Amino acid sequence: MTPRHQNIYERYHAHVYFGPETPTQARALCEQAGELFDITVGQVHEREVGPHPHGSCQLAFDRTGFNRLIPWFEEHRNGLNVLVHGLTGDDLADHTTHASRLGHEAALKLDMFKR
Repeated sequence: MTPRHQNIYERYHAHVYFGPETPTQARALCEQAGELFDITVGQVHEREVGPHPHGSCQLAFDRTGFNRLIPWFEEHRNGLNVLVHGLTGDDLADHTTHASRLGHEAALKLDMFKR
């Protein structure tokens, strides 16, 4: 994974992960980020979806949003883990070499991206 503060892509996703005890916390964090930074908040998935091994909420933003959102996440995630990745059109690379994290790294289900 790349260092977490490298803003080198045009567009990004952030996936805020949560467990059985923290969906309300994650939802509130995502909604607050959406309102504060005028970024797109996706659906909250209360189960594993795609390569993500936990419930998650996806945020979509551009490089300008990255510079504001990532430092804010550092201060406000309160123990939630966040995967941040660039969007290049290569899903496997986006979730591995183009990704960074805030908090603990989660083992992604990458088999779905194998060529």
